[in-house]
Amino acid sequence: MDNVSIVMFAAFVLAVGFVCFGVYSVYGGFKADLSTAKVGQVFNFEYLQPHNGDSKRVLARVIEPVVRFDGDTINRLNARSAYRRNDPEFKRTNHLVTCQTADGNIRQFYCERVRNCRKPLLGWAVA
Repeated sequence: MDNVSIVMFAAFVLAVGFVCFGVYSVYGGFKADLSTAKVGQVFNFEYLQPHNGDSKRVLARVIEPVVRFDGDTINRLNARSAYRRNDPEFKRTNHLVTCQTADGNIRQFYCERVRNCRKPLLGWAVA
């Protein structure tokens, strides 16, 4: 191999490594638990949709502290709220977190419906 081939091969390896690191940094990261999230942290997770059982991948930044409900509070919310009142699949759980998704929407997620939760290495840069 001549010097030009070695340099081109090294540049190719570095480029592939950079792309792999970038993808891992956004979609990989460390295992995490959304119920212990702090404001400003970014998470990547699958959210189970209660009405059809499907999961949706979400990249979101926490914008409010996690709300923790006790059993009495959940019972009061179930009695007063009309939100999905006639949906037998809908169940409130103990932890609710408010996030802003990568597309700018503000959403609330029940932490107990989160699966495969990760804290991306470079989450601050993308969400």
